[in-house]
Amino acid sequence: MPEIGTGGDRWRQIVYVATLLAVGAMVVWFAVGRRAANTADAAAAEESVMPLACELASKSPLPVLPEASGLALSRRDPNVLWSLNDSGAPTVIALSPSGELLGRVRVTGANVNDWEDVSVSPCGNRSCLYIADTGNGGGTQRNDVVVYRVREPLRGDGETAPADVFDAAYPDGEDHESDALFVLNEQLFLITKGHPAVLFAFPRTLTAGTIQTLERMGEIPTAGFPSGTIPRRYRVTDAEASPDGQWVAIRSNDALLVYRSADLLAHRMHTFWRTDLRFLAEPRGEGVAISNEGDVFLASERVSEGSGTFTHLKCAWHDQ
Repeated sequence: MPEIGTGGDRWRQIVYVATLLAVGAMVVWFAVGRRAANTADAAAAEESVMPLACELASKSPLPVLPEASGLALSRRDPNVLWSLNDSGAPTVIALSPSGELLGRVRVTGANVNDWEDVSVSPCGNRSCLYIADTGNGGGTQRNDVVVYRVREPLRGDGETAPADVFDAAYPDGEDHESDALFVLNEQLFLITKGHPAVLFAFPRTLTAGTIQTLERMGEIPTAGFPSGTIPRRYRVTDAEASPDGQWVAIRSNDALLVYRSADLLAHRMHTFWRTDLRFLAEPRGEGVAISNEGDVFLASERVSEGSGTFTHLKCAWHDQ
């Protein structure tokens, strides 16, 4: 009997040692694979920022929008872009493709805390405006987000139908400021303005009368600052999808980024085209809209007593 017991102990020892070796081999394999994957991802991130060629088509003063925030191409009128002011009356402004004032439309049932963006997107069988009240309200950051949705008006309308009101909160419980809202496949997304610039998604189904929770998607590269507060000129000030939903433009005061929508939805935040906007000498760049064909429209709010600007660029991300 003792011999049998000794043999059993030896067998258990052999199994134990073999198990340890197998587990160790798996740990080493996983670590090496993870390091290789991370190295490959880092290399891809470094190599996936592509230069964006743009030419200036026109630039003009924009006196009708002293606090210009956001731009969006109309889906009902090819000769209209929508914009708005941060404060004042709850009104959206219709502009021509060269920046002239075409009309003012009051948004029924909406209040202005700090309006920062406007987007246009299909909603069912209609075209809708989405208005983002997501700013810091004069200095205090917020955990809440308010979005108004109305059927897109025409330039000559006096007011809209009553707005649907949607409330949301950031999932981290922290306070944020956002100037950038865009819509893809009828789902809303926003990008925070601080450091890091974080992309959040709204629930696919918007529900009025309740506070819904945003989903964190990832970080948008800004200026490579490792920590702390980044200079204002590097902060994201607007974002907008192209009418066909294939592209998303994101801007700061100094730069324009163009993403494939599919890359953003797949959390590939380091693959984009980039161009420097400093040559435009905008007072404070705030708005961006893009067409399917490579037209980029930019709006800048004024500084002090001057005037903002309205700019049209022709860019060629399709050909690169």
